[in-house]
Amino acid sequence: MRTHRGPTLCATLWLCSAAMAAAAQTWPAKPVRMIVPYPPGGVADITARIYSPRLVEAWSQSVLIDNRPGANGAIGAELAARSAPDGYTLLMATASEITINPTFYPKLGYEPVRDFAPISLASNNPVVLVTNATTTIRTLADLVAQGKARPDTLAFGTPGSGSLHHLTVEQFRLLGGPLLVHVPYKGGGPAAAAVVGGETPLAAVALAPALPHLRSGRIRGLALASAKRSSLAPEVPTFTESGFAIEASNWVGLLAPGRTPTWLVARVNQDMSRAAQTAEVRERFAQAGGEVASSTPAEFAALIKADIVKLAKVVRAANVKPE
Repeated sequence: MRTHRGPTLCATLWLCSAAMAAAAQTWPAKPVRMIVPYPPGGVADITARIYSPRLVEAWSQSVLIDNRPGANGAIGAELAARSAPDGYTLLMATASEITINPTFYPKLGYEPVRDFAPISLASNNPVVLVTNATTTIRTLADLVAQGKARPDTLAFGTPGSGSLHHLTVEQFRLLGGPLLVHVPYKGGGPAAAAVVGGETPLAAVALAPALPHLRSGRIRGLALASAKRSSLAPEVPTFTESGFAIEASNWVGLLAPGRTPTWLVARVNQDMSRAAQTAEVRERFAQAGGEVASSTPAEFAALIKADIVKLAKVVRAANVKPE
């Protein structure tokens, strides 16, 4: 017996297309939650708050910043991964929870490549090693001398164990730097505040949360993990200038839960790209100490996969474990 599925199949495809078109026209119909897996004041939070006004304009809906710190960003990232793939929950993530955590944590509640749909890069933020201005450590050479004279006594704060900032200092050690005591915080803002207040003599954070304190003179920059000095803090030399070939930029990017429709990912990517091109967004990043970044979803996905492989080598070489 011969069946005729052609008309039925065409009707089904037409209905699906019509439903997708209708969804595209009505989204967003309510406020969008943007999870930031760190406290206020760090690069992910700063990036989210710079972009959100432009997205509010594009969507005619509120963007609710939801700070969920802890476990090197894993708590907020897992919450986002388990959210409905409907565009109403997004994640403003950093390299740490997306590309380092898979190697760092033996049991992770999400799998970055499977559980997220990359949308766009949003910013790049070089790591800077700083010290409280009252210490006698004025240069990286001073730190090496003092650290080796008193190994395992000088403490440094970071946004978390296994963060890119933590790995930057571990690379410094592997290349001949001193053995320091790691003190993990729940974000770049708290880590920067700790070195300002003298809670730790050193900190490795992104330039953005450190910049106001550098400008006020409360902390001193020892080394920037970038190819060249920053025009925002030209007095801070690079690690390479001081004899340590280290470059580490903690990118921030926007992701959606896995299985989010392709059309929705494309829509948000387009709106992020438009925002990144505005003079206001670029000026705010320049003032904050970051750099605007953008990408296609495919470019962002490729970067994530490459960084997972690259940073896994650093985690294993330094034998970094959760604290």
